[in-house]
Amino acid sequence: MRASFLIFVGFLFLASYLWVTLEGSFLVTVFLFSAVLFVFTVSYADSLLLFLLGARELRSSDEKHFFQAASQEAYKLAVPMPRLYFYNGYLERAFVFHNHDNISIVLNKGLLETSSINELNAICFELLLQVKKGMAAKRTKSMFILGFLSWATHSIVGLMMKLIPLQNVRKSADWFVGYLLHPVLELIFSLVMGKKYFKKLSHHIDDYPHEKQLLENFYLKLRKPVLNNSLAYKKIFEMHSLSKNHQFQNIMTLEFLPHEWDNLFKNSGLTSAR
Repeated sequence: MRASFLIFVGFLFLASYLWVTLEGSFLVTVFLFSAVLFVFTVSYADSLLLFLLGARELRSSDEKHFFQAASQEAYKLAVPMPRLYFYNGYLERAFVFHNHDNISIVLNKGLLETSSINELNAICFELLLQVKKGMAAKRTKSMFILGFLSWATHSIVGLMMKLIPLQNVRKSADWFVGYLLHPVLELIFSLVMGKKYFKKLSHHIDDYPHEKQLLENFYLKLRKPVLNNSLAYKKIFEMHSLSKNHQFQNIMTLEFLPHEWDNLFKNSGLTSAR
């Protein structure tokens, strides 16, 4: 509810600002664009997030263990069977997108290839639990807004930098944009979602002791949530992304947003595993 309210307030503030500062046909054009963006945010946020991640849908014949795990956990939690996707990213991440009756689970390709059936069960359970408790739709809208801001910023800067023939200048501009953009996106995410989201999810997981144990074993395998969430680690990847295209930079932005795997069980046996 808070995410929808903040999105509505944000669009209302944008409309008021445009009405005061613009006029004529340009004002009408921008208003129409804002209205279309609002409709997409409310109705198609999940599909557009899949597009931003470059996700590809899986068939049951491709990943039988993944489909088996998703089907089993969906039946256990009494939620509809989700559509399954994978994407090529850098961090071991998994997401669930929920919009109306559509549910999508998206896994990093490397994570999908290395996870056992028990680990896939734990991942699908944790993601579908957010759907069961009515939490996933809020996260989907929030991630889409931030993903769209990242895509729009990189696209506009990229078009402007094409006018400059010096490659080093373009790379410097990309790094500078990322350096300024990522903290702002994380701030917006924290305002919309807050740490209470992950605490609430942790309390829900406590109600399922067996699945919680599977999750703890899975997190022990990752062994590096604190490192992935450190400022130095992020800056290294920001520098690395300069040699990549803007789609990779957008994927990296979504991966670096606060994730439950950086928050849940971080005080458990993970320290000793490292």
